[in-house]
Amino acid sequence: MIAGMYCTNQDMGGDPTSPRGDGQYRPVLARGDGHMLYLMARSTALDGDWDFGNDLKRFGDPWHEPVTKTGRKSIVHPIGPALVWTPLILAAQGGAVTANLFGADIPLHGYTLWHQRIVFFSSVLFAIGAALLSLRVASRSVGGKWAPTYAVVCALLGTSLTYYSTYMPSYSHAMDAFACSLFVWYWTHSLGQNHARRWLILGVLLGFASLIRVQESAFGILVAYEVLFRLVVAARDRDPGFARIVCRWVGGGLLCLLVALVVFIPQLLEWHIVFGDVTGIPQGARFTRFNAPMVSEVLFSARNGWFSTTPLAYAGCIGLLFLPRRARLVAVGLLLVVVMQVYLNSTVLDWWSGASFGQRRMCNVTLPVAVGLCGLIWRAGTLAARLTHYRHTVWHGLLWAIAGTLVVWNVSRVYSFRGGRPAPDQIMSACCSGVPAPLRRLAKPIFERTGNPFAFPANALFSLTHDVPLSRWDRVVGLYPLVPGLADLRDDARFFSVRGQWNVGAAGLQDFLVDGWSRSVQLEGRAARFTIATAATALVPNLMPDSQRFRLELFPAGSRDVVVMWNGVQVARSELQPGWNVVTFEIGDMPLHMNELTIVSKPAFMVPTPGHAVAGRPAGVAVGALTIELVRPER
Repeated sequence: MIAGMYCTNQDMGGDPTSPRGDGQYRPVLARGDGHMLYLMARSTALDGDWDFGNDLKRFGDPWHEPVTKTGRKSIVHPIGPALVWTPLILAAQGGAVTANLFGADIPLHGYTLWHQRIVFFSSVLFAIGAALLSLRVASRSVGGKWAPTYAVVCALLGTSLTYYSTYMPSYSHAMDAFACSLFVWYWTHSLGQNHARRWLILGVLLGFASLIRVQESAFGILVAYEVLFRLVVAARDRDPGFARIVCRWVGGGLLCLLVALVVFIPQLLEWHIVFGDVTGIPQGARFTRFNAPMVSEVLFSARNGWFSTTPLAYAGCIGLLFLPRRARLVAVGLLLVVVMQVYLNSTVLDWWSGASFGQRRMCNVTLPVAVGLCGLIWRAGTLAARLTHYRHTVWHGLLWAIAGTLVVWNVSRVYSFRGGRPAPDQIMSACCSGVPAPLRRLAKPIFERTGNPFAFPANALFSLTHDVPLSRWDRVVGLYPLVPGLADLRDDARFFSVRGQWNVGAAGLQDFLVDGWSRSVQLEGRAARFTIATAATALVPNLMPDSQRFRLELFPAGSRDVVVMWNGVQVARSELQPGWNVVTFEIGDMPLHMNELTIVSKPAFMVPTPGHAVAGRPAGVAVGALTIELVRPER
C-alpha cells in the first residue's frame, strides 16, 4: 500500500510541462524543505561540492537563503540525507545517460522526475524497514502471534510516517525513522552485552542517525541509561568486582559516544565549509529554547499536536506502560527516548513543525510507538481472554473496529494531501470533515461539548485554569500574535524589530474572550469591544520567553479610570482622556502558553451617540488592538 501510494504520487508542482532549471522554483517531487535537501544531495553527487549557490539559482530559492560568512549560500538542513541519496542520484544519472542513448532525452542536470522518482523511492523502503525492525523488537519484547503485526501496521499506516513515505517523500523523516529504529533495534538485540564490537556498532548507528537529524544524538540516552542501570545493580548486589564493572561499562559507553562523534565528522565538515562554524546552530541560537519547552502544545494542540492528530501514537505511548515484566528494561528505555524527543521538539521555536502532517519530527520514535501498541494490544487480549469466553474472532473484530477506524482516518487524511498539496501549518479541527462518514453524526456533538478527546488531559487543565469550555482548547492553542520568522533568528537587529498585534476588538478573536465583553464594533475607524463587566478578561497566547513591551488601545466609555492586569497582577493604571488612548506596560520574563489580560473599569450607561451605544447596556471602556514588541536586554 505504501509503495502504491508513492508510485501514484503525481506532484510536479501543478506544472508537468515546463522545463526545470531555468531559475524558477518548480517542484517535481521535492518541495519545501525537501527541495532544499535534494539540492544538497544534487550538489554533492553531480557538482562534487557543498556550494549551493548555483543549485539555488538554477532550480529556485523559495526561502531566499542568506549568504554566510564563508560567502556561500546557506541551506540549514543536515548533510546526512544528501550523503545517503548521493549514490542513488549517481545511479539515476547513469540510467539517464544510458536511456538517452536510445532517445529518452532525459535532462542530465539531475532535477527531473526520473531522478527524483528513483531517489525518493528510498523513503518507501526506509518506512517499511522501520516497520520491520519494529516488528522484530515487538515480537521479542512482547511476543504473541497477532499483536506485533497489528501494532506495526498501525504504526506504519496510522501515523505521520504514512505521509512522509508516500506523498512527501523528499523530506527525510522516513529515513530518520529507519535510522533511529536501526539503532534502537540493535540496542535491544544486544542488551546486556559488554564487548567492544557492540559499542562500536552502537556508535556507528548513533552517529548515522545524528547525521540524518542532529537531535537524534539524544538517542544516546539509551546507552547512558543501560550503563547507569548496570552500575546500580552491581552496587546493590555489592559485587566484589564493582571497580572493574564500572571501568568496563563506563568505558564501553564512552567508546560508543566517541565512535558516534567520528561518524558525525561529515556534518562538522559541512558546517565548517558552508557556515564557517562547527559549534553554532545554522538556524540561529534562538531556534531552540531549552529553558522554554512547550510540551502540552507539541502533544495535544490542534496545530499538528502529536497525540491529537495521530491518536495511535497516543495509544502507543500508553502501551509502553503495559509491556510484560520481562521487558521492563526495554520499556523504560523506550519511554526515556520518547520523553527526550518530546522535550527536544517542544524547545524548537516552531514546535508545530511548520507545514506538517502531524508532528513530523516525532517520526523518529516509530519503533517505540509500535512496541507500545503491541504491548497494549497484547495486554487487552490477555485480559479479555481471562474475563470472557468469546471466540478470538470477536476480539479481532473489535480491534479492527477501533484501530482500523483510526488507520482509515489517517490514510484518508494523507490521501487528501496527494499531488503536492501542502500539509497545514495552522490549527485544524479533528472534527468533523476528517472523520469517517459513518461516525461523523456521532462524533460531531461529542466534539462540540468535549473537544478532541485525544487532547485530554491538556484541554481539561486549560478549561479549569481559564474557566472556558473544553472545546476552546482546540480553537485557540497554537495561535500567537508574535512569531519571528526563521530568518529573524540569525540577526539580533531583525529579531528585536519583530512586532505583533493582538486585536482584541476584532471579530475573529471571539474564541479568546473569557467574559465581560460586547460584540465587535467599529469605533472611530477601529475594531473595538466594550467591557460590559467590572472585569473583562481576554486570553493572550505567548510563544516567546523574552521580555516584551505592550501598547494597549483604550477608549473611555462609561468610565475613564481603568486598571490593566496581567495574569492577576496590576501592570498599568490610567485616567483616560477623550478619544483613543495608548496605555504602555512591560512584562519581563514573559510566561509562555496562555496569559490573561484583564481590563478593570466601572461600567456605566453612555450617551447613545453613533458608534458608542452597546445595545443599551452599561459599558466601561472600549478596547482596541494590543501591540507587542520584544525588548532588547540591556548589556
